[in-house]
Amino acid sequence: MVISSLVVETAPDRTDDVARELSSREGVEVHEKNDYKLVVPIEAETVDDSHGIASAFIGIEGVTGINLVYANFED
Repeated sequence: MVISSLVVETAPDRTDDVARELSSREGVEVHEKNDYKLVVPIEAETVDDSHGIASAFIGIEGVTGINLVYANFED
């Protein structure tokens, strides 16, 4: 299992919409909101799965950036 944490940057007027969309996705949790930034942990089975989930964030209207902060690999 891969657990990663990202900071997702948003357009200031879209932060709440982005948070709702992210929260609806499997394996994704919005842990904290700070102005236009969201702390988003992801749980996935593989590195490729984790990358696929995070890469899809850029297609959400209002997302302006995605930054990987932490990744942990567990058996």
